[in-house]
Amino acid sequence: MPGTPRIALALVALLALLGGCAATPEASLRDDADAKRFESAPRAAIVYLYRVDSPSSATSTLWVDDRIVGQSLPATYFRVAVRPGRNRITAFGPDQGRLEIETREGGVYFVAMQMAGDGESSPNTIFRSVPPKAGKAEILRCCTMLETWRPGQWRLPF
Repeated sequence: MPGTPRIALALVALLALLGGCAATPEASLRDDADAKRFESAPRAAIVYLYRVDSPSSATSTLWVDDRIVGQSLPATYFRVAVRPGRNRITAFGPDQGRLEIETREGGVYFVAMQMAGDGESSPNTIFRSVPPKAGKAEILRCCTMLETWRPGQWRLPF
């Protein structure tokens, strides 16, 4: 059949493209380096959400104040600007992990995440607030920044 190799190639390319959209993309090296300066932002609070549990392969979709952030992966972090005040961090799906923190304008906060449960079938995210000195050290030692999902960004449903 003429065209069968083209159809197969197009199908493989489409599957590769779709597979890449399922996970949260890694931030650029420049954005990662900028975020690791741990600077505050005007009229906002900054929350760093990070995972050090590299042996775990489980993932969790994160939300801050009912806004989707992205899918956490081992040895990664997110830098999220939030409105100062009471902020709620939650995980999606069967995962009932949640944490509420009080933030102030110009503040920088650190939240460590750890995956628990029986593997990938029913993960549970455990959140805990971390002092800035410890949070900075852990992020610098282990983690790569992931981009936060933006409204209107196309992704596959989980």
